[in-house]
Parts: sequence; structure tokens; C-alpha cells
Amino acid sequence: MSARVQVRGARVVITGAGSGIGAATAQRFSEAGARVVAVDIDAASAAATAERCGGASYQCDVADAAAVSELAWAVELEQGAVDVLVNNAGVGLGGSFLETSVDDWDWLRSINLDGVAYGCYAFGPAMVERRHGQIVNVASAAAYLPNRSMAAYSATKAAVFSFSQCLRADWAGKGVGVSVICPGLINTPIASHARLCGGLAVRQKRIVRAFRFGHSPDLVGAAIVRAVERNQAIAPVGLESALAYRVLRFAPGPVHGLLAKFNPG
Repeated sequence: MSARVQVRGARVVITGAGSGIGAATAQRFSEAGARVVAVDIDAASAAATAERCGGASYQCDVADAAAVSELAWAVELEQGAVDVLVNNAGVGLGGSFLETSVDDWDWLRSINLDGVAYGCYAFGPAMVERRHGQIVNVASAAAYLPNRSMAAYSATKAAVFSFSQCLRADWAGKGVGVSVICPGLINTPIASHARLCGGLAVRQKRIVRAFRFGHSPDLVGAAIVRAVERNQAIAPVGLESALAYRVLRFAPGPVHGLLAKFNPG
């Protein structure tokens, strides 16, 4: 078991910090006394978050391994040692599998999964060397809630879920904790920025409206801070995610099949 990171005074790097869950998480850490480093592919939105939190900002495309490595080097040099990394940057893709393309798959995977791994490769070695730190990977309830219109998205989030558990076991006893966060339906811009294909594309406005009834991103931000404080392994966020995680592990195959047939929107 790793030593828990004290949030007050900790330096926290958050990817996808320009909006949604990332921005809310940055605010939560700032209010808890942490030193926030906001990272986003959109430099202006990262800077806006950093200004609100009294922190620093960097522009980075997490799908670019070299850029993430350079980010880690720059943060360590200019800001100091990193105590917490929140791999939050993510995108959405919806539609039946054959309505999406190989390009869609590569784009989604490069951000949702590769971006998480690149963050761990870039920031993890220094944490392990210091025997101190916490990695937080943001997955989704989709990691364990099958859906016929979200095959690629669910696959990337299930991979992040499993990767996080494996990494936690790998780094157990090395002073570095690993947590995976699994939000349910959250009111963020992800639906408006997602690639929706086939039948879902014509219902995008309806889907975006549905997301407005989701939980506040602040709920996820609070869960992430709590996960760091407790070195929590798995944190479902939202009633629907918590119920799915607790119940579906013991549900028979036909139940999973029925859930997978549900068509959002």
C-alpha cells in the first residue's frame, strides 16, 4: 500500500482541464490547497482554468507521446516535482460499430487510452523514483455498462479500467497509488464534441440535451480529490455508475445482453 498523498500543498497535473470534469477537478484541488497545473489541447481554456485556480497552464495533445514527455519535463523543470497526475482528457464516439471507421477508432483510442498510458509513461518514473505520488485515470461507467452504440468508446474505457488496476498492482509497495474513476452521466461538453455516426448523428441535439440532466462535473472533481486522499482503487461516480458496478459483476449474461441493446438518444 502506498503512502497517501497530502492534497494540501501537492502539485497536481490535470489533463483535459479546460472544461467539464477537468476544470471542476482543478477547482476542487485548488480549494483543497493544492497547486494546480492545468493542461489542455486548447491553450486558452487551460489558461482560463489556471487563472481561476491560481495555477500554471500548458498546451498539450495527449495523443502525441513526444508532446506528453516534453510536458512532463517542462512541468518538472518549471514548476517542480509532481505529486498527482489526473489523466482526464477524453473524447466520445457513438454509433453502431460498422457505421464508424478505422479513423474514428484510431482517433478515439489515441486520446482515451494511449493518452492515459503516455501520461503514466511520462510522469510515472519520477514518482516511482521518489516513492511518492498518485495517478488518477478517468474511465467511465461505460467500462462495465455494455451498449450497442458505444462499442469503441466502451472498449477504451474498459481498457483504462483494467490498465489502472494492473498498474496499481505493479506499483504497489513503490510509494505510488493508482486510482480509476468511473463517472456515470455527467453534464459536460463531451456529447457536443463527440463524433456521432449513422442514426446517432441525426439525434445529436437530443443527446446533448440529455447530458444537461446529468450530474455536475463537480461531483466527479470531489470524487477525484477523495480518491487521492484515500488512495482509493476504484471510484464509481453517480448512482447509476455505483449500482452498475456493484450489481453487474454478478449479473448473468442475458442481463448484459439486454443492456447492450439499449439505444441512447
